Order: sequence, then C-alpha cells, then structure tokens
Amino acid sequence: MTDISTIPLPDPISWDEKSAMAELHILGLDGVFLENQLNLLWYLEALAEVCSETHIARREELATFWQPYLYREPGYTLQSFFSEWLTYTPTPEKPGLYIEYWDYLVNTEAGLKLANDGYFRGWFRQFLNFHGDWINSTSSTDTLSAWMQYKGTDAHPFSIDDYQRPDPHSPQGGFQSFNQFFLRNLKPGERPLCHCANDEGVIVSPCDGGVFFLDKGGYEVNESHASNRYLLPGKSGDHFNLTEAIPGYGRCFVGGPLLDILLWFTDYHHFHAPVSGTVIDQGLYEGSYNYDFDNFNPRHPYDPLPPKSSDQVGWYQKLGKHQRYVWVIKTPDLGLVAMVAIGFWGVGSIVNAIETGAQIERGEYMGHFGYGGSSIVLAFEPGREYQFQVGGQPVSGPNNPTQMKVRGCLGKALPPLKW
Repeated sequence: MTDISTIPLPDPISWDEKSAMAELHILGLDGVFLENQLNLLWYLEALAEVCSETHIARREELATFWQPYLYREPGYTLQSFFSEWLTYTPTPEKPGLYIEYWDYLVNTEAGLKLANDGYFRGWFRQFLNFHGDWINSTSSTDTLSAWMQYKGTDAHPFSIDDYQRPDPHSPQGGFQSFNQFFLRNLKPGERPLCHCANDEGVIVSPCDGGVFFLDKGGYEVNESHASNRYLLPGKSGDHFNLTEAIPGYGRCFVGGPLLDILLWFTDYHHFHAPVSGTVIDQGLYEGSYNYDFDNFNPRHPYDPLPPKSSDQVGWYQKLGKHQRYVWVIKTPDLGLVAMVAIGFWGVGSIVNAIETGAQIERGEYMGHFGYGGSSIVLAFEPGREYQFQVGGQPVSGPNNPTQMKVRGCLGKALPPLKW
C-alpha cells in the first residue's frame, strides 16, 4: 500500500429542498417542551447556572452570551438560537461558534437533564441532521475563501496545499459545499505509510491529531479492573468504561494500553487501519450527540487541549456513551485490537467502508467523520509490552498530546522499536 486513494466527495444538495422542513422542525421545539414540562425548567436552570459563573476564568464571555436568553429579552429564545445555528457555516475564526455555547449550557446539571430527555434528544438529533444538510448544500460555501487562505496556528498548522482542490484557481477551491471541503482528499504523496509498517507488531496512526494515553495499561486483570472501568488521571474521579465503549468485547481489553487521538476542525477527517488483520466484529452505536467538553477554551479554538493547569478528565467522563463506530480486529501478531471512532460536538455521521470479515492492511482506508469534533480510541489486550512514540517523542498523558499524522509510525510491541 502506497498513496492514499481518492474518495469521491459527497454530492451537494439544494438547501431550498430542505429549508422549509428544517424551519418547521425548529418551530416544533414548543411541542417538545409541552411533552415534558420539566424541559422548560431545566432549560431555565441551565441558563441560570451558566450566567452565574462570571467569576470563573473564561466563563464571562459565555455568561454574557446566554444572559439575554435568561432574561427573556425580545428575540432571544431557544428557537432563535437554533435558527441561527441551523444555517451557520464554520469560519476559521469561529469554527464551532454555536456548538461551543450549546456545549457549555447542556453540560450543566440541569442542562444534562434536558439533553437526556427522550423528547428533546430525538428533536436535537434531527436538528443536527438538518444542520448537516445545510453544510452539505450549495448555500454553505461563503466561508470557503477564508479557509483557502487559513494557515492554522504554530501549534496546529494548516495548509490547503496538502489537499486536492477541484479547482485550485477558484477562490473557494472549487468545492461546491462546506462538507466537500471538510472531507477533502489529500494530494498524492501526502501522509506516506510508516516505513516499518511491514514489520511484525507495528501500529500506525489511524488519523491526524494529538495522541495521548488514557491509560498506559500493564495491569493484571484483578479486582481493580473487574468493572471494566479505567480510572482516569486527574482529580474528578471519572472513569472510562470499556464495556460501554466496546460492546461485547470490552472485557478483552481490560488492563491493556488505551490511547486516544483527538482530531480538530482542520484535521484530515478520514481514518485508516492502525493494524493488519481480520475485522471480526463491528457496529455503529447511536449514543449521544453532545460532548462533555467542559474545559474547552473558546479563545483558542484550535488548541487540542486546554491549558496544562486544568483538569481535562471531564472530557472523557461520558466517552463511551457518545455516538461511535467500533471495529474489533484480529491480528496475527498483537491479538485483538479495537478501534473506536467517536463523534462529538455535533458529529452526525460516522461512515464505515469496511465489511465484517474483511482482511485489512495497515494504512488502509476505513471511513470518515461528518463535520464536528472527532476522536479515535485504540485499545489493546493486556499481557504484552508496547512502546508508543511519535518521531522519537514518547506518547504521554492527556496533558501533553503529541501531534501526529495518519499512517505515521505510532508504536510496536516490544522488543524496543528500531526506527
């Protein structure tokens, strides 16, 4: 396997065919509140909680945004919020504008009750589907010229020159929808496969992003892991539950290393096989569409992690409950390996391109995410030692993610790597 194959871009749609239904759906939010009258109280309580946090660093901006909704000023209703979000096209300066504000609101104590109400949850999923129609429409191209010029940040650089453009001479790159830009293909020669990919026991990165340990493994299967729950680092006492995240096979990975690779808005959002082997099980698990992202810093939207002084474990409190696609791969040299593609921040689709029983090779294309935030977790069986490093830099914990590119060398079962 050499270059990454070009994947057809999604066909753009006409927003005129969807707008009336989408607007009618937003008007139906009143019915959601009537079906469960506690929803209105939870919404108001969530607003009050967010608006009372002006003394907390980085929260003043959020409180200022939501305060008119709490005070019920004219034009500031939850319906108006979703109407604005519906046809918002991400910009380089504010890629997740409405997602950010919404995430803070629903991750309050009352907001989580609202988000988990059956009536509201179904309504919100359909809203995100309509928003997905917008960014897949020909009406969503207004910000593309800015993206063509965007260079990223020092910590997270971006260049459109790495990618194929339907029309390189067009200010918008020839993309016919925002979603076409988001799912852009790499140019031939970009993201070469790890030079030691044919060696026994090698793991390559399944995606672009910042990689870090959720747990380094090395445990015996004992009472401390009998519940399949990994205690995450930090002070909150949160756990990652393998049984929730990997239905059926989760117990196989208890005590083994657990890595996460967090993709950001500008990353290549296709994913590839980390190992060679046979896909023995796979499935899409609906989960939740909202992500517990309580440490996100809206002033630095491309930072893959908040400042090192913060406690990041809130990010993964409900990691195994999000919409996710799970593959379990039987390998000839590493035993079972699980890859979990997790969608959050409004990701409405995780597209799989691999059939059960398929033989896959390291670096092979496996699918892609729709627009939003995304993450890939890799889980390995216990009882074997691994070394994980990127370009000579050992992989560390969630406070120190290591940026890497898809199909690059990520790790190998010991004896030590010779890269």
